[in-house]
Amino acid sequence: MKTITIKDIAKECGVGVSTVSRAINNHPDISDETKERIMKVIRENNFTPNSTARNLKFTQTKTIAVLIKGIENPFFQKMLKVFEEEIQNKKYTFLLHRVDSNQDELEVALQLIKERKLKGIIFLGGCFSHDEKRLKQITVPFVLSTISIFDGVDKNIYSSVSVDDIKESKKAIDCLCDYCHEKIAILAAQPWDTSISGLRVEGYKKALEERNIPINKNLIRYTLHEENAFTMENGYKLMKELLES
Repeated sequence: MKTITIKDIAKECGVGVSTVSRAINNHPDISDETKERIMKVIRENNFTPNSTARNLKFTQTKTIAVLIKGIENPFFQKMLKVFEEEIQNKKYTFLLHRVDSNQDELEVALQLIKERKLKGIIFLGGCFSHDEKRLKQITVPFVLSTISIFDGVDKNIYSSVSVDDIKESKKAIDCLCDYCHEKIAILAAQPWDTSISGLRVEGYKKALEERNIPINKNLIRYTLHEENAFTMENGYKLMKELLES
């Protein structure tokens, strides 16, 4: 007697394989009538689901990874807690993966997709300035979180939730200038940073230029390459150096 498969059951019931899987796993997103029809065929054919394969498939398709660059950043801690809670509330597996400052987050993502068969990715922090061709290599939905949108890339291939760093930085400087302050410093990441820090420096310069206030390069303090920019310790160190100068 031929062993019946999940595909055979789906064909006999006139539904998709995923619908049969939902019925077997007692998923709420299926009508009682459809579920009963599928279970009837399963009982009649003494079909036993392959639990190993089903668990493997679940692992492969129900994981969302959060790739974080700058895990020491205190701003990220509360965000990570919310990510974890919401992902688990949706019955997905939460995977937190740290990306070192010298690593390419896109390469890390592509490797994780191969190894863990991810359902989606959230990029948190870092300098995300990849071109469209490279971004299209990511075969799962992904969201850029806290990372500003960049030009020249089709916005249909990614989603983003971020602050307008140029605008908000400019507003902060404008506020100080409105109180007649002109000697204003800014602490930044590395000089070559083109994402969050670079955009904030751009907003800083723009605000001063619009008010015809000369930009004093000594008041723009950058982080050394080997240090993590977004930490309280680094901010303290840069500010101390600035005051001593």
